[in-house]
Amino acid sequence: MDSEIKQTWNGTSGIYNKGTVDLPAIVKSIKANPDIEKVGSILTFNGIVRQTSKNGQKVKSLTIDSYNELANKTIQKISNDIKNINGIIDLRIIHLKGKFDISDDLVFVVIASSHREEGFKALREAVERYKTEIEVWKREELTDGSSEWQH
Repeated sequence: MDSEIKQTWNGTSGIYNKGTVDLPAIVKSIKANPDIEKVGSILTFNGIVRQTSKNGQKVKSLTIDSYNELANKTIQKISNDIKNINGIIDLRIIHLKGKFDISDDLVFVVIASSHREEGFKALREAVERYKTEIEVWKREELTDGSSEWQH
């Protein structure tokens, strides 16, 4: 896993360090799109750190790392695919990396669409695809002192 990632947010989808971008900045960038007059809805997804693992263990914190070059390419491919859906005007997929506490932001997906129906469908597709396709690993640090890396 490489350590070079985008240090400041440049308005594009990708992998960024924790703290470099927030949801209001992403929405502002979407609204700056010259085609904003075609947009009837902006839908958002904000993934955060939960207190329990998938198998019910108590989580103390989470560390996210990635293969940045490959992850950014995959995020761009997902973004391009979704932008080709009829009615989708713009989108951003932002995955943060670093060390996170419970309730910290991990992921932002923002979709601008002509109508809410195609926006909701595209939002779900974007979330499901980033969860399975991007080259990101997480380490849940559990309250019992154990931890392990997972893809």
